[in-house]
Amino acid sequence: MERKIKFSEKTEKDIKMVMDEFGFDSENEFVEEAVSEKILELKKQIFFNITDQIAIGLRSKGVSAKQILDEFERVRE
Repeated sequence: MERKIKFSEKTEKDIKMVMDEFGFDSENEFVEEAVSEKILELKKQIFFNITDQIAIGLRSKGVSAKQILDEFERVRE
C-alpha cells in the first residue's frame, strides 16, 4: 500500500540527519523502520494496560501472584 506523507520542515531535517548518521539507504527505509518500531511500542503499551487490568481484577478477588504461579506449575505437570 503506497502512502504519501508530508512532514514538517523540522521533521524532514531530523530524518535526513538520522538517515545520514545511521546509514539508511532511503527515506522509505527509515520511515518504514520508524513506524514499525512505534507500532511495536504501542502494542506493548496495549499489552501492559491489559495485564494491569487483569492484575487489578485478580487482586480484587484476593488471588495472589503465588497462587497464580502455583496453578501454572500444577497445569504444567
